[in-house]
Amino acid sequence: MGYALLELSTDPPHLLDYGLVATPRYGSTAEKLLAIADAIDGLITTHAPAFLALERLYFNKNVKTAMAVAEARGVALVCGARAALVIAEYTPQEVKQSVTGTGGADKRAVQRMLVHILELSEPITQDNVADAIAIALTHAQRMKFAAAVASAD
Repeated sequence: MGYALLELSTDPPHLLDYGLVATPRYGSTAEKLLAIADAIDGLITTHAPAFLALERLYFNKNVKTAMAVAEARGVALVCGARAALVIAEYTPQEVKQSVTGTGGADKRAVQRMLVHILELSEPITQDNVADAIAIALTHAQRMKFAAAVASAD
């Protein structure tokens, strides 16, 4: 599971921390989910975010993969709720649209755009990490848009 934390007070947002949550390679499902919970709780304690943005689960032909993703998302949702974070969920198409301008973009296009939008010195090549950064950026853009609309009223 990838994660990303953005500082939203700058334009563009500053990437504070990102990476992959380490889980025991040969651990049981319960041990892996516990590692995810511990990592998310640690990130929340360290960075004190106000929001948790996740990819909304979509239909997946691989049931085993879909179940693992659903279980990890459930852990993340519990951690976010326990910390009283505002939780937002975005479909893969919403994330691609937000980052690239088209909901049909592939992962490489998203990764290329992250470099430009966030002014990164090098591309993020790990798919799960790039996805987490793109989801965080999508939420940041949605918040910025909502604030602009609210101030126009």
